[in-house]
Amino acid sequence: MNARSSASGFVAPVLDEAGLERLLTQQGYRAEDRAAVRAFGRVVSRAQLQADFLDGFLARGNAPVSEGLADAEAQFCDELLNICAWRGEPEWFNRLAFKWSQCLDLGVDDDFPWSAAGALIAACRERLVGGRAEIFQLELDLLTGLVRVVWALTAHLSNVALARERARADSAAYAEPGTGLPNRQHFERLLERAVSVASAEKPVGLTLLRVHAGPAGEGLIVEEQESLRRAISERLREVVRDQDVLCATGENEWALVQCRVSSSGQVLLAANKLREVAIGVLARAGKGVSMTALVGGACAPADGQNAAALERAARDALRVGRGARQAVTLFNPDVAKAAEAENQFEREFLRALHLQHFELHLQPQVASSDGACVSAEALLRWQRENGQWVAPPTLIDLAGRLGMSSQLSRMLIARLGRIADELARAKVNVRVMLNLTAEDVRDPELPDLVHQSLANWRVARGRVGFELTEGAVLSDDPVVDAVLSRLREQGAVVSLDDFGTGYSSLAHLRRLPVDELKIDRRFVAGMHAGHRDMAIVEAVLALAQAFGLQTVAEGVEKSAEAETLTRLGCNQLQGFLIARPMPVARFIAWWQARQTAPSAAVE
Repeated sequence: MNARSSASGFVAPVLDEAGLERLLTQQGYRAEDRAAVRAFGRVVSRAQLQADFLDGFLARGNAPVSEGLADAEAQFCDELLNICAWRGEPEWFNRLAFKWSQCLDLGVDDDFPWSAAGALIAACRERLVGGRAEIFQLELDLLTGLVRVVWALTAHLSNVALARERARADSAAYAEPGTGLPNRQHFERLLERAVSVASAEKPVGLTLLRVHAGPAGEGLIVEEQESLRRAISERLREVVRDQDVLCATGENEWALVQCRVSSSGQVLLAANKLREVAIGVLARAGKGVSMTALVGGACAPADGQNAAALERAARDALRVGRGARQAVTLFNPDVAKAAEAENQFEREFLRALHLQHFELHLQPQVASSDGACVSAEALLRWQRENGQWVAPPTLIDLAGRLGMSSQLSRMLIARLGRIADELARAKVNVRVMLNLTAEDVRDPELPDLVHQSLANWRVARGRVGFELTEGAVLSDDPVVDAVLSRLREQGAVVSLDDFGTGYSSLAHLRRLPVDELKIDRRFVAGMHAGHRDMAIVEAVLALAQAFGLQTVAEGVEKSAEAETLTRLGCNQLQGFLIARPMPVARFIAWWQARQTAPSAAVE
């Protein structure tokens, strides 16, 4: 008999003939008992037994009131009465085990089978003996055989109940708490089993969906993040096929295991559907602009002979697709080459981080009033072994993906103290501004690291500052507020970078512990091309003035832009019109030369 699952998905243990024999033997069941049970079926009909059984069983005090429970119990009892026709085969035990599982799913009392078994034995005795005081040996033999069978049956049903509880415990252990979906551990076991039976004729598909937050999306509080995860999970669960399994494999990641696909085309269809669903949920939640969804897919055995290789292929597709700004990517030879190049890039990055081969170049920020350089932004720079310079956003993103953001930030903070000291010894009176990530400002140890770095190099107050995006601070996280407040107490200036591109509002600006606003380069570049960008720049400058904040315009590349910003009251200018980022030694020479000629030609 094939195993059958109840509504909860639990599959009751199935007895075969050998298993039934062991079970009966444990209860003292003998060959003569088998003959006694068969004899009982010949002298007592099912209809006669049912009448006596119902008289006793239905009169019990804990009979269910719910129609659903009563119906489940009735189906179990109906099968139980087939003891009259039992000839020693395991199927009767298995049918009762399945019906008992159904009863458990509905919430039938745990002691129900024992009550039913007791009523059955009482009915058998009543039908054989009635009210007689004298019992013949044959009747006793028949009753003894029936009792041993029923004992074996109740023992099996006890095992079923225990197995179900273990399955429920395992299910809870393998379920992701927030969504109820199978978790990472369950996913690994499932994928291993699926790939082990995959073939060219019956491939297995794996699709990975990951939701990424942009700078504005980083401001989501924990409750908002969890709400989005639940909404996406619920919607995804509605669209997957019954034969496929959806798992929650990461904080913002889902995996779909397709156990039976005809080709990679089905994986591609599933990938597009998952992304469509996720994008729809984000759009309805109002996060469609600040967050996006990317998908990578692969098939076994073509793309991976085992679970680890298949997952690696899907992740390579996901990673390469993100780098290429491609929403859905399936693994292929080109993806494999790109992934290997990315792996080499990562290995170089980790080696450079270990050897501290990163640099901070300084880009001047000058006062609009007289052109004096009052501060400089420290920009991360790294030159690969092939001579290629890597842009800071790429490095920050890579550090985040590799889980090395904290190590990189600690190294840069230590470097910041050394640079500030070097400038002070050269009598270059400027403040050095370092960019912080959202992860940095959520680290309560950050102010201590800054204090230690500045103390080690004996840097005076006011010689350093920090720039951070709106998304890093608009989270209503008390840790962020505390970190920024402590940095300001140490004399550091806090600047809000790219202001106007995220969730800017008066309410946020009023509460944020910042000293300075930076106008994003895209608004600066568009000031003379349209009224909208000019209006945004004027509004930011007016807001800053109203709140007593300094302003810096970045990306200034034309004299007309500098003149307009100065006329509108912007305090500082930064961009190629002034100077490009440069190594510290060169910056010192640039600054010293500029002291004698503040309005010298720009580089």
